[in-house]
Amino acid sequence: MQTKTKSHKNDYLLITVSDKQCTKHFKVPKYIKSFLIVSGAVLGLALAISNVLVFTQKEELSEARKETISMEDAFVKLSSKNSSLNKTLAQSKAERTQISDVLAQMEKVSGVSTSMNTPILDRLSAISDYFSSKELDLGELNDRIVTIEENVNMLSADLSGNLAESSRTVSNDTKDPIEEGIDLFSLTTSQQKVLHDSIPNGYPAQNLGISSAFGKRLHPTTKEASFHNGVDLKASEGTQIVATADGVIKQADYNKLSGNRIFISHNYGFETRYAHLLKMQVTAGDVVQKGDIIGLSGNTGRSDGPHLHYEIRFLDKAHNPDDFLAWEFGDQEIFTKVRGIQWQSLIGLINKQVSRPTLQLSQLAPE
Repeated sequence: MQTKTKSHKNDYLLITVSDKQCTKHFKVPKYIKSFLIVSGAVLGLALAISNVLVFTQKEELSEARKETISMEDAFVKLSSKNSSLNKTLAQSKAERTQISDVLAQMEKVSGVSTSMNTPILDRLSAISDYFSSKELDLGELNDRIVTIEENVNMLSADLSGNLAESSRTVSNDTKDPIEEGIDLFSLTTSQQKVLHDSIPNGYPAQNLGISSAFGKRLHPTTKEASFHNGVDLKASEGTQIVATADGVIKQADYNKLSGNRIFISHNYGFETRYAHLLKMQVTAGDVVQKGDIIGLSGNTGRSDGPHLHYEIRFLDKAHNPDDFLAWEFGDQEIFTKVRGIQWQSLIGLINKQVSRPTLQLSQLAPE
């Protein structure tokens, strides 16, 4: 019985290496072939992953460099801004020191005692309260002067009457001084038009009444005695406010006490003031005509509700606006009601202006 031997020829991988001298044969087990193939595939995959990682890291490094450059630029800008803020802070400190020095001088003059460490607004408020109390004293003094003026006028009228009576016994041709005054106030239509446009008259807003009159009163917010230099006219917020005469805007600004306020300079020494406005529609230097809208009523500043504070001044002296509010075209009673104004001289000036001949443009042109 013959036994066949199984051939192991296919279990090996034959590798032949030849050169000039000889040829050599190497048998390598086939499992090593599989190992080499798998190892090559793994190595290739590893190289591919490595390349991807390297590319990703390069992208991240590039982004990091960009962010670094951006941060450096931001740092430079912040450094510049910080330098500018330091300069502004230094200027603010210098200005604060100057303001504090001015306040110290005002406190010294007024006698108000506050510490240098007290907030500036509190120091200003203390000084303002002091001058408000002094304003009351000045108002009382003004009342006394008005009373004296009235007494003097009464004595003058009596004296004029006595002189007139005496003069009648001497000569019937002598004219009564009172009649001269009446003649002086008999104005032409042109004169009345100039007066009505130039001197404040009528209401600056719809007439809804007066909530606080001119003169002594208890202040509605401080509850302290004070002198009211104008009248408070009832007006809901946003009511249109108009100029009561032709003029030029002297001031249009904000004040802690008056809020948004407008001062208008008029002819012949008159001035009107409007306070606690919600909005101002003019600026300093603007020219306005009687009836022009200058702002809207409001509740700004030290106020207890929407209204319009309205003042009329002559040579910076406050006058009761009541007679001016009621003054209508053609009405001449105001000349005898409002004292402290040289109406005769004023009307004489207006008379000259009205009667002065007007040059035509053709007369001014060179021949």
